[in-house]
Amino acid sequence: MSKIETIGIIGAGQMGGGIAHVSALAGYKVLVYDISPDRIEKGIATISGNMARQVGSGKLEEKLRNEAMARISAAPAMADLAGADLVIEAATEDETVKRKIYAQLCP
Repeated sequence: MSKIETIGIIGAGQMGGGIAHVSALAGYKVLVYDISPDRIEKGIATISGNMARQVGSGKLEEKLRNEAMARISAAPAMADLAGADLVIEAATEDETVKRKIYAQLCP
């Protein structure tokens, strides 16, 4: 069985962002993909803000926040997830969209 080191996340919204957040804090390298660079950027900014709020409330040390944020990277194309050990689909709850994602991910 392979060791999981890198997690790819499809969808930078609330669910994908939450998964990326906890995965990075757990020590995994995280690649975040969404349909546009703006969505990816917004998702990563939200994660940063959420971690900053945790730091402010004393639930997370700033050093750990910085280390976790350094493990999160944008994946501008779905093909960028090819090196991930695990890919989690967290896109919108629309069957047509999900089928399209899976067709692209696993041709």
